[in-house]
Amino acid sequence: MRQLETDLEQQTGLALPDFDVLAQLARMTELANRALISRSGMTRRVARLVDEGLVRRADATADGRGVLVALTDAGVARLTETVPAHARGIAEYFVSRLEDEELAVLESALDKVTVDCTFG
Repeated sequence: MRQLETDLEQQTGLALPDFDVLAQLARMTELANRALISRSGMTRRVARLVDEGLVRRADATADGRGVLVALTDAGVARLTETVPAHARGIAEYFVSRLEDEELAVLESALDKVTVDCTFG
């Protein structure tokens, strides 16, 4: 991981943590653009999550044209609680369709590139 960070910064002048922030923001923008719901639907969904205390929203600029949305501690806790059920669904609907040999190849490949992906 250190070598990746060093190479990235040498080649682009951008530190890995800065790249990560930009990449996450791009994913959020993509989410808003590609979500299965409209922008107004996304706004209502975020508002509902704010009402439930799972995310917080704040104006990103003084003129109010941008909005920042972030998980609250309760949102992180709910996400952490939900991951096992989601993983069970992935296993049931996707992984169960793979043969043992395919799973072994997939596991071997992922072991080479997996990093800690815990929430919180």
